Amino acid sequence: MPIDLQMQPWHAAPRPPTQTSVWVTEALAGENAAPPVPLQGDAAADICIVGGGFTAFWTALRLLEQAPSLSIAIVEAGLCGQGASGRNSGAIGHWWGRLPTLLRLLGKDDALRVLRASVDVLDDVRGFVAAHGIDCDLRLETSVWSTTYPSQAGAWLPMFKAAEAAGVAPPHRPLSAEDMRVLFGEAPYYQGVAEDNALRVQPAKLLRALRRLALQRGVRVHEASPVGRITGEPAHVRVRTEHGSVRAGKVLLAANAWMAHLPEIRPFVAVTSSDLVVTAPIPELLKQRGLLQRPGGVNSRMMLNYGSLTPAGRVYLGRGGGSIAWGNRMGPAFDFSARMTAEVEQDFRYLYPELRDVPIAAAWSGPIDRSPTGLPWFARMAADPRVHYAVGFSGHGMGATALGGRVLASQLLEREDTWTELGALLARARSGWYPPEPIRFGAAHAIRRAVARRDEALHRGRTPSRLDARLAAMAMSSLPDRLRFAPAPQLDPQPGETQP
Repeated sequence: MPIDLQMQPWHAAPRPPTQTSVWVTEALAGENAAPPVPLQGDAAADICIVGGGFTAFWTALRLLEQAPSLSIAIVEAGLCGQGASGRNSGAIGHWWGRLPTLLRLLGKDDALRVLRASVDVLDDVRGFVAAHGIDCDLRLETSVWSTTYPSQAGAWLPMFKAAEAAGVAPPHRPLSAEDMRVLFGEAPYYQGVAEDNALRVQPAKLLRALRRLALQRGVRVHEASPVGRITGEPAHVRVRTEHGSVRAGKVLLAANAWMAHLPEIRPFVAVTSSDLVVTAPIPELLKQRGLLQRPGGVNSRMMLNYGSLTPAGRVYLGRGGGSIAWGNRMGPAFDFSARMTAEVEQDFRYLYPELRDVPIAAAWSGPIDRSPTGLPWFARMAADPRVHYAVGFSGHGMGATALGGRVLASQLLEREDTWTELGALLARARSGWYPPEPIRFGAAHAIRRAVARRDEALHRGRTPSRLDARLAAMAMSSLPDRLRFAPAPQLDPQPGETQP
């Protein structure tokens, strides 16, 4: 039976600036871009990419490096960068925190090969940014993986033990109590490990720069063109929008959580939100209150917090594991949720007591496509191998999409090289599944409530109830990572970016 995929309806309702990604607003204000060019009429391309984020543009640019004559069309529902690529924390992470999982699933040699690829891609991104003169606030910073409740144990210990067993050393150094006091003052940070060369960018600026490069190299970019349906036909695959279609020899689905409802993907991905708050630029106030040197990073809560300072002096804090999608379909809460914003602001006041009088300037949300292992995979649709996809970035997509761009380029060109071998290893590492609805939704909410009660008990120095402890044990760094009823390895906490 020919493939026939129905995509989620696109909701393009405008939101006020206080409920919109500041990174996207800044990036759009700094460019003189032409108005969006919606897809009109029937067009043809060698490869059509659905989605205009990092996966799309890294793949398109890597394809053209290897095959400059390719005809590539990118079809995006909104503006490129308005999705996960422009809503995340800007931290470009690696998979050191996934080492225990990689070792269990792949064995030592292949696990270390995947790990090294995830580290090497950071230099790959840095080199690309430098070579093309991209202004995206790229910087190397100290990032701390911390505990922010007195009774929390070091969530990083499994990574250190796995690294010792594999004969490798993580790029993290333990921090003493005095180190923590110097870095965080009187704020509630108790233990931690530091990574001194963590990579951060302004994500929307980087994405829009990749878009400009792609346009210069002949990629056709159709924004404001929501895809409604993708059908397989004898000579090509047709990607249909309201006012046009693209006939392509191959199609890459690169829409992350927005395609997690598709039948082939839905059992292996759970969609939850990441929610973020940010202040206005306050560099002088930060200087006065001794906060300019405070490092960013993540803590060890089950619904972990992540955040940092921007070069302009904004302070931002996010949290994973917020809203939960029924059937992996997103509603308005995945763009902005007043309830989740209030909860993250409460976290902000706890973690930045020095800024208790500083108002929140903006807040937004975004969906995360979480896999049971926290690792992405790159595959072809079983019903039609001409349709490729990348999914399961699990809130750590900044580095993974750059790596994925190389894997997908080789996969689309049907090459057998180190990148397709890496893609095969990630396919082997895919493990576990999520239950169907309504079990998934009901269990997810029950576990999320238990996690919240457990965190609150730890916050107040109390022992969580046995029931809450048991339910919360099904979660690690965020709720849906543990909500699976098929055999799967335990997920290790990940010291990296949590992004929509």
